[in-house]
Amino acid sequence: MKRKVEVEESRQRLETFLAQDNQESLGATLLRCIEDPLRPRTRNGRFRLNPILLLLGVLAAIGLIAFSYFSLVRL
Repeated sequence: MKRKVEVEESRQRLETFLAQDNQESLGATLLRCIEDPLRPRTRNGRFRLNPILLLLGVLAAIGLIAFSYFSLVRL
């Protein structure tokens, strides 16, 4: 019986995912693309950013700071 309950829950989640509105705004689409796919919201309902995108952003910022430092500061 437990297996059937899990299958039914997965089926309901799939139906809600596929039933999403195709006419949603660009901002809503962008937020859905950058949210964490495993846990999109916290327990309080706050937005969670995708950890991979966060890591890429931090690495890009560090690279930009290092490039600016070595380009602008001449010893």
